[in-house]
Amino acid sequence: MQIENRAFSTDNTKKSPRKLGCAFVLLPISAIILLGVSVWYTYSSYMFYSRGVEVQGTVVRLESSSSSEGGTTYSPVFSYTVDGRQYEYESVNSSNPPSNKVGDVETLLVDPNDPGKARQNSFWELWLLPCILCPVSFFMIILSIGIPLIVRRMQ
Repeated sequence: MQIENRAFSTDNTKKSPRKLGCAFVLLPISAIILLGVSVWYTYSSYMFYSRGVEVQGTVVRLESSSSSEGGTTYSPVFSYTVDGRQYEYESVNSSNPPSNKVGDVETLLVDPNDPGKARQNSFWELWLLPCILCPVSFFMIILSIGIPLIVRRMQ
């Protein structure tokens, strides 16, 4: 007596698009979020570059930060003066060996509406993150469109 059990049949002739379900959902969402962050940071850098007031900042100390792997990096802390008031700014970039020494003078861009906000007037500080994030986000958007098209053609 032969009983055919079709409930556990493994007919793999048709591939289900559900196998890539996470890619269909998470990739476009993360691509849109990353694109939004990259556009915001690009706009913020552009505003600092176009409207920022140049001031001279002097490195007053190097802030150290340690990573979980045991490495230490150093970011310069700048002191600058706007309208007779003294401000400090710690660079978002850190390196080992340090990129600056105490006493170095660099050009900073300061927000004219809020002199407490500043950025170092350098490619690394203003444009490195947008140069990385924008192409990556566009590539993720292309993948978000391309993967479903490829999966549909394979069916």
